[in-house]
Amino acid sequence: MTEITNVLKNENDAGASMPSKRHRIMQPENDLEARYIEYMKAETMSVDTMRQRIYLLRGLVNPLTVTAEDIVQMINSRELSRHSKVAYISVLKTVYADLVRIGAIDHNPTDMLKTPRTPRRQPRPLTSEQIEALMGLEGTHPREYAFTVLGGFAGLRAGEVGNLPGTALTFANGGPALRVKGKGGLVAEIPAHQRVVDVLKPYEGQTTPIWDMWPQSVNRAWQRAAATVGVEGAVFHQLRHSFATRLTRAGVDLLVIAQVCRHSSVATTQRYAAVADEAPFQAVSGL
Repeated sequence: MTEITNVLKNENDAGASMPSKRHRIMQPENDLEARYIEYMKAETMSVDTMRQRIYLLRGLVNPLTVTAEDIVQMINSRELSRHSKVAYISVLKTVYADLVRIGAIDHNPTDMLKTPRTPRRQPRPLTSEQIEALMGLEGTHPREYAFTVLGGFAGLRAGEVGNLPGTALTFANGGPALRVKGKGGLVAEIPAHQRVVDVLKPYEGQTTPIWDMWPQSVNRAWQRAAATVGVEGAVFHQLRHSFATRLTRAGVDLLVIAQVCRHSSVATTQRYAAVADEAPFQAVSGL
């Protein structure tokens, strides 16, 4: 999926008089794109999803006449990981099923392809030493420090950080909370750690996204800053893994963690419990 999304250009700064490119529906280049975009708009797909699908179609020589062999050749000609191949095939299957459904084409070239099975990736939390080092970004990279706090103390994904408005920070009788719009457009309200309150307080009441950045732009900016404090080779999403794992090690009930992390299934949360259980063995083996 990384290679698919990397074709998108960085849009770090929102314009003052109009929505940023990230929040504008892209202009179609042909009748097929125009028709597909209209359907996706009607089905309330996110702008990010629409852009990903259209850019994927643009990567094909001719989306209307492409064959299964063409797709196989395209995938095999690129240096893709197993997970990336799964992502390509999965998205292409969805796109072409949509095009058949709306009558844009009469056959689905991806019917010949099976989606490869891949083992679920285990969580990769950062170490306590890495988290401590990242706290040092506060004085040198305040934006990336805010990203670190939102990922490591609220479990936000890169896309959620890049789209977070100042109004996400709320206060009620139960204390400060963070209203997050996550996957599928679902909105959840989660408790806000004091560090989260501190980094968002200056933007309180701002209705537009604070940073207005693509997910990959958030990740790249954070990686560059993290490297300056000695945290190299990590990705932003590991902060979310760290958040869930630390809650697990603190003895928080899995159902509560699932709610705070907005997992669709407790089975996902249980993966973090397995990682947390490895801590004693790692401690002993490291003696």
